[in-house]
Amino acid sequence: MAFLAITLLPSTISAQDDIFGAYVEADLVSRYMWRGQDKGSISIQPEVGISLWDFSFLAKGNVGFDKDDEQEINLTLGYEKFGFNIGVTDYWQTGLDPENRYFYFKGENTAHRLEGNLGYTAEYFSLQAYTIFWGNDYKLNGDRAYSTYVELAVPFHIGDIDIEGKVGITPMESAGKMVLTGEKDALGYDQKEAKYFYGNGFTCNLVSARVTKTFHYKNMQFPIYAELHTNPYLQKANFLVGISVVAF
Repeated sequence: MAFLAITLLPSTISAQDDIFGAYVEADLVSRYMWRGQDKGSISIQPEVGISLWDFSFLAKGNVGFDKDDEQEINLTLGYEKFGFNIGVTDYWQTGLDPENRYFYFKGENTAHRLEGNLGYTAEYFSLQAYTIFWGNDYKLNGDRAYSTYVELAVPFHIGDIDIEGKVGITPMESAGKMVLTGEKDALGYDQKEAKYFYGNGFTCNLVSARVTKTFHYKNMQFPIYAELHTNPYLQKANFLVGISVVAF
């Protein structure tokens, strides 16, 4: 599946580079893949970020071209120091609440999920852990799922080619729901199957590899990349290629 990303990143606006920063970014993607999950076809993903000392705030959205694609608004507060990072993200998405209300925060019917993040980034690897602790995140039996995802990223370089491999797992059963399969049983009733946010136990959700070549022209960058994005748990694979335009 082809993947096209166009990124607009203006120069950082800052009084002092180590105190305050801001950026605006926009991606155009032909397939929205996230943590091994296929979340829709062509979409636009705007993003705004600001930082003050070691604190940061990020607002990111997703708007699909297809009316049935998932729409998102994600807000993240973060802190990073000496390679360690901690943060909280509010994910809001369509499809969880029948009316897709943004300002509705009641338990299992809300379209919001709050997720905590803890991680460490070094020169040769990044290890991140994410756990949903509030919102629409329940197991099939009604218990809170605390859906958790852990990802290891390893970047390296061959000449001027950047390569990054990622492996993502969930250590336990995640949130789940019953969905129609489109088939009927012998008595003519609609059949259903369980669909999990990550998996029904310890599973590997992501194995990916991305190769990037970045071209430069004046104050512009043009990273061109190809990525194999797979989900071993779901037995799915997508081959992605993309191009970004970065202005600074």
